[in-house]
Amino acid sequence: MTSDPEPSALTATEISNLKKTVFALREALERAQADADEAVRQGVSLANADLVQFKATIIALRDELQDWPLRRDDAVRLALAPQFDEIRQLKDTIAALRNTLELAQVAKEDAVSAARTQDHAEIMQLKATIQALRDQWQATLTPQTKVAP
Repeated sequence: MTSDPEPSALTATEISNLKKTVFALREALERAQADADEAVRQGVSLANADLVQFKATIIALRDELQDWPLRRDDAVRLALAPQFDEIRQLKDTIAALRNTLELAQVAKEDAVSAARTQDHAEIMQLKATIQALRDQWQATLTPQTKVAP
């Protein structure tokens, strides 16, 4: 009894397609991870730029306060009131950005975990398919015993 070349070709095609699917999923996961990393880097960069600007504003205000005569203290306090609001708003913005970054990290970790779970399931399915194909192949190699009438 000879092996039928068509089933083995279909099996090789199926395995090849599954490998291509796994490869495509890995590439998609890597792109998603790179995108998430880039988003985090951009968020941190924006937060750092805000902090640098915030520090420069504070330094400029401190220098200005030291140069002003004491008789203008009331005018300085009035002038700084909107800036303190801005500082509070900047602090609120920084806190919001920090929360966003933390949520993005959690989402990234969830996505990685889900991808790993899916990859594991696919690997288990591939192993089961391989075992079934081995069993089928072994069955075709084992000669059938004929029963006498």
